[in-house]
Amino acid sequence: MAKAKNTTHYKISDDKAARMMIALREGRTLRNFGVKTPRLEAYFKAHPEYARAAQPLIAANAQAAHLRKGQNLNKTHCPRGHSFAQHARVCMHKGYLSRQCRACEQMRYVQGHVIKPDVLRQVKARLAAKAPVTSFTRAGSPGYLLKFSTLARHRRENPEFNRLVLDVIEGSNRRAQLRRHQRARNNAVRDQNNDYYKILAMLPASYPGKDDVVSVIFEDLLTGRLKRDEVKARVQTYIAAHNRMFPTKFARFGDSLVVSLDEVMLRMAQPRAATRSAAGYGISGH
Repeated sequence: MAKAKNTTHYKISDDKAARMMIALREGRTLRNFGVKTPRLEAYFKAHPEYARAAQPLIAANAQAAHLRKGQNLNKTHCPRGHSFAQHARVCMHKGYLSRQCRACEQMRYVQGHVIKPDVLRQVKARLAAKAPVTSFTRAGSPGYLLKFSTLARHRRENPEFNRLVLDVIEGSNRRAQLRRHQRARNNAVRDQNNDYYKILAMLPASYPGKDDVVSVIFEDLLTGRLKRDEVKARVQTYIAAHNRMFPTKFARFGDSLVVSLDEVMLRMAQPRAATRSAAGYGISGH
């Protein structure tokens, strides 16, 4: 026969029970106390008088909270007058679904918050070390300290602090422009290298004039005579033009076949040898 599982619930302290009773009499629920039902029932069983006073309050407060939920659901505007139909978003808040006004969130973000003293000391230390502002205002970064809107509010309210920030960010726009232009140049060179190898792959592997053809194609791309999407269809045209300018089988001028210098010398020597042979045998041309 299997033994019954022995479950031991943590007891509720008398101090916590007293705080719970105060909250119940104020009309609040026990949701913020994190008390589970088995623990509460065990305490009620051990303290009957407490149970007789608390149970009616728990039921009444739960019903009032339920009615308040219905009132909130019927609201069409936030306390600042923004329409929920245009600005509301549903999110989880303290374990419950609730509607939040995005217009109010934007206003709070633009306004910014007050910097805590310990955070302000860290920010001043970073600024004294000439650290970029984004190093401690970019969310998710290892050195994140505060939002940029919070920093902007403190700058508006404290001219001396604002001068400290201006000293750090002086010339940052020029440095950012230089980095941006450098990235643009690097991307252009990278794209050009990629295009070179792409066009090179379109040519026959054994073609001897690859570099010349690719150079002509690049020149036409830069001058606008050739579009990027037309390269693949017109590669053979460029190969044919290169062959006409630098033929491999026919002479550059005329239609005669290209022969080597040895072959030319051999052909020139053959008639002389034949003449000498004919002269030796007494053969005349008459």
